[in-house]
Amino acid sequence: MRLGGFRAGRLLGFRIRIDYSWFVVLVLVTWTFARWQFPVDLPGRSQVTYLAMGFSGALLLFLSVLLHELAHSVVARSRGIAVEGITLFIFGGVAEMRQEPERALDEFLLTIVGPLSSLALAGVFVVLARMFQAFEVAPAAVVSGTLAMLNLVLAIFNMVPAFPLDGGRVLRAVLWRITGDPYRATRWATWVGRGFGWLLIAYGFFLFVSGIQFAGVWGIFLGWFLSGAAASASEQNELKRSLQGMTIGAVISGPAVFVPGDLTAEELVERYFLRYPATAFPIVRGRSLVGVVAVADVSRLSLDERAGTSLFDIMSPIEQVPVVESDRPLVEMVLAVKAGNHDRIMVIREGEVLGVLTAEDILQRASEPRSRRPRDARTCLLYTSPSPRDGTKDLV
Repeated sequence: MRLGGFRAGRLLGFRIRIDYSWFVVLVLVTWTFARWQFPVDLPGRSQVTYLAMGFSGALLLFLSVLLHELAHSVVARSRGIAVEGITLFIFGGVAEMRQEPERALDEFLLTIVGPLSSLALAGVFVVLARMFQAFEVAPAAVVSGTLAMLNLVLAIFNMVPAFPLDGGRVLRAVLWRITGDPYRATRWATWVGRGFGWLLIAYGFFLFVSGIQFAGVWGIFLGWFLSGAAASASEQNELKRSLQGMTIGAVISGPAVFVPGDLTAEELVERYFLRYPATAFPIVRGRSLVGVVAVADVSRLSLDERAGTSLFDIMSPIEQVPVVESDRPLVEMVLAVKAGNHDRIMVIREGEVLGVLTAEDILQRASEPRSRRPRDARTCLLYTSPSPRDGTKDLV
């Protein structure tokens, strides 16, 4: 569940982003601590004290989650895997990697370090709890003790061998090492993940009907999330398997067709989308490449609006369109689409524009039998333009 968010700075070179859904669980955790947990552990204090303890405990809990994901990110970077950043959201946190590990050992190492970091944090909070207890700072001792327990639970829960939990990724790494097939290993690991999600949903229903409504709802919610995440990972795995060995250039049928930006959206449909199989076109102003227009941009307009809307008004500026070489693996585009980072890219070969690739192109090609998939086509350049790398960014 993602609701959008904002950047919160950088840590060790990694961008930290906070999803708006994080504030929902921040309030829930603070309220749970202040209303239920801490009054039992430390009776006789004021409500203001419990609220302060609850809020600080919630912040430290998410600091623990951040450090957990930071451990993943640091090890991934040390293994040559680029990491976009870390996002905190309603279910915890996620390290957003630009690529997947190419070896089972890399997958194992960057995954196992997360639960180990949680175990280390549990030990740190145990030490802090005893220190605060020795100095008779009871509120701080209770908060530290609770966080020690929660980090231990986080480490144990994450090691459940159910994808996409850390334990499921460790299971995939082991299966990958045994079978030598990352796709088969992912398929098996996601089966376990979906099964665990449904078991968690069933347990949540049991708690709910037993009178423990709050824990039951969270169990159902978390099980639904894990089952859905495993199912999504399975679908992506099958898609990447179907695209194995293909390059981005294989999807570009060419030749590249450039469209004057002073046309209207209606003229684009009539003259280009109805005549060519492409789902997006480069837009030019004079002899300059200025943007990209895709089917999705036109679809957002009503029939009346299309006649009076210039392509300059609906195009994606060229500065926002990533550029990739045609010989890059097609699965890299899949990962970018999966992360929601890009829905279109400019494809080039040796500085020449071959065309524009969208998410719809990949899905269409993935559904075709392998026998019908063409090899990389040599395309011709119909329009001379400045180097598309000027003012653009790479996909990965």
